[in-house]
Amino acid sequence: MSAHFHKDLTVENAFKVHAGARRVFAKFHLGGCANCAISETETIEQVSEGYGIPLPMLMDELEKLFDAGTLEPGDKVRLPAEIRAKIPQLAAVPELGEVKSVEAGAYTVEFGDVRLQGLAEDFIKVETAAASA
Repeated sequence: MSAHFHKDLTVENAFKVHAGARRVFAKFHLGGCANCAISETETIEQVSEGYGIPLPMLMDELEKLFDAGTLEPGDKVRLPAEIRAKIPQLAAVPELGEVKSVEAGAYTVEFGDVRLQGLAEDFIKVETAAASA
């Protein structure tokens, strides 16, 4: 049995449990276009049945969100090079940022005057000794 998600949880509430749930549904090509739109009032089980995704597979992927590393407010982080490379506007953003808050698996990080939001996988934690060097 899943510790954080259950089959009767609505998609809307799954998003509230962990912000990364959107990425999990997107991984299965759900919710991104008219042909694969899902209603936030559907349950995880209804989505599974309606789109032919085995429920245990979907539940496992959702639960893996809680296996990922976590960050805490005050942690120093940097952006992965591949994210900086994809978004030219990030070239001028300072190398190190600080986690300011976390809510349902979504982190708010300040890089100087720039505030970014993302999941733990979107940032690389920098050890304190390395951050001060």
